[in-house]
Amino acid sequence: MKARQIYLPMIIAAAVVVGMFVGSRYNYPARPNEESKQQKIRQIIDYIDYKYVVDVNTDSLLDLTIRDMLHKLDPHSSYISQRDVQAQEESIQGSFDGVGIEFRVRKDTVTVIRVIPEGPAMRAGLKAGDRIIAIDDLSVIGDYETTAPLVETLRGPSGEEVYVEVMGRGETLSRSIAITRGPIPIHSVDVSYMLNDSVGLVKVNRFADNTMDEFNFAIRSLERQGMNTLILDLRDNPGGLLESAKDMADAFLSEGKTIVYTVDRDGEKHTSTATNRGIFEYGEVVVLVNESSASASEVVAGALQDNDRAIIVGRRTFGKGLVQQEMSLNDGSRMRLTTSKYYTPTGRSIQKPYDNGYDAYQMDNIQRIEDGELFRPDSSKFDHDERFVTEGGKVVYGGGGIMPDIFVPIDSSIFTYGMLYHQFGYSRLSDFAFDYVDSRRAEFGGVNRRDFIDSWNVPQDLYLELLEKLDVLKYEERIDDEMRAFIELRLKAVIAETVWGKDGYYPVVFQTDPVIKSALLSVGAYSDTIPRPELP
Repeated sequence: MKARQIYLPMIIAAAVVVGMFVGSRYNYPARPNEESKQQKIRQIIDYIDYKYVVDVNTDSLLDLTIRDMLHKLDPHSSYISQRDVQAQEESIQGSFDGVGIEFRVRKDTVTVIRVIPEGPAMRAGLKAGDRIIAIDDLSVIGDYETTAPLVETLRGPSGEEVYVEVMGRGETLSRSIAITRGPIPIHSVDVSYMLNDSVGLVKVNRFADNTMDEFNFAIRSLERQGMNTLILDLRDNPGGLLESAKDMADAFLSEGKTIVYTVDRDGEKHTSTATNRGIFEYGEVVVLVNESSASASEVVAGALQDNDRAIIVGRRTFGKGLVQQEMSLNDGSRMRLTTSKYYTPTGRSIQKPYDNGYDAYQMDNIQRIEDGELFRPDSSKFDHDERFVTEGGKVVYGGGGIMPDIFVPIDSSIFTYGMLYHQFGYSRLSDFAFDYVDSRRAEFGGVNRRDFIDSWNVPQDLYLELLEKLDVLKYEERIDDEMRAFIELRLKAVIAETVWGKDGYYPVVFQTDPVIKSALLSVGAYSDTIPRPELP
């Protein structure tokens, strides 16, 4: 069954279109090519338009041509079509206009999974578990491919009303609700909470306009709970705005420390340094990274590593050290063009090679698996001629990505048990968890989130029911204790996600996360690894 989200509508698009973008946004006038070249392009398009054997959408064809042309320059120069501009702007700005719900289609019915706290839908009285049967008097019961355009009308300009007809689980009478659309946040901070009495964790999923507001709020909240050591989780963070990344690094560095510098085509160097506004300059910091941490994430990790300010834990980062500027084109589309390269404070270029072409570049993480790099630190490919030393005496290398101080191989259970997990399919597991929660709304209404995370275990009958629903009960004798624990943990996490969102999901899966465990073990070894900044 297909799941659709109104709250975070373009996560995948954000990762692809926005995530690998580091730079600034500018509105440059389109710079015309030579007249002969313009005429040649127009002539080719006209021939295709009028003479080709079948009708062709030449606008789409031209978009593909532009994309291919930019990819020939480098992997990160890119073209954004007019229809995709709004989605990437929403991701960068950190909000969109809508009603504020997450939903999925269950049995041909749009079912509310979660309402956003204090959002328009919650204020209007919509509740998790409600079935939406009509929007503005038009039925949305049936095949989602048919009803999707109607469901999309839940999004729209703030201040305008949309009318929904809903029914609760087991109810026979519907009720009508008028919802006034409003701005809905796209959060940069997935979760923040205390791992123990003194160590807090903040997971950041992107760098957008609203990132530092959320991050500062999380830091202050954790400090009030006793945090003096922070684990900053940048795993799977594809990047975003350079200014937000610099502001985050500034939060940890003392005034005058170099954060990053860029070098343009003319060799001109632009250096960014820390201010006196750092909100966490004196506590211990551990930064978590992996092969999908890219761009702005690498700016932060590189700045803190080169300034001997944090321990980096995980696996080598993506390796994206090109800076793009965004130019608006006449038809409303946009182009992101690489205009400079960025370097860490010691002078490292983090950009990995891209000489083998765009496709090979995009498949680099697959190549890392085949080379064994995700399992063994000595398989990492670094240019040992690019050797740098920090002020504290730590040796670091350039040539592609940030290599962590403490290497943690990828969790082998992802491969050992993940195959079966993916055979289940996350959507099927999510459907099962939703049905379980949906039939116990009143019960879960009185459950404390922290108690559930710490103490709740999957009952035997629920575990067997899951195997039966997923048609794997016949394989039960082949499921050892470790694999069963893997399955039960994922089920518990998705149940928690259904009830509390990411505030429920991550604290469950992080209980057995080997990178989190390594990060916690590194706490206290801080003074033996990097110089501790002097307290004021």
